[in-house]
Amino acid sequence: MRKTQVFLREDQKAALKSIAARTGRRQSELIRKGVDLVIAETKREQADWREVTRSVAGMWADRTDLDDVSHAFRSAAKRRFSHLYRQD
Repeated sequence: MRKTQVFLREDQKAALKSIAARTGRRQSELIRKGVDLVIAETKREQADWREVTRSVAGMWADRTDLDDVSHAFRSAAKRRFSHLYRQD
């Protein structure tokens, strides 16, 4: 293990001390558990993002009108954001 120092607000420190006393666990153990929870949550979020990306991959593979759709999107953007497409 590596030693790391953290700054806690007074209310965090008091709550941590209270939980440690109530559960019989060390404050450092509770802090490590909190870090583990944040790491696990972040991994889940990353996995969710990857799963969404995989699920939409190829969703338009059977479309034959993509050129028309693309043209329509570009035309709409040019109308909506005409100030960006000025030809001076």
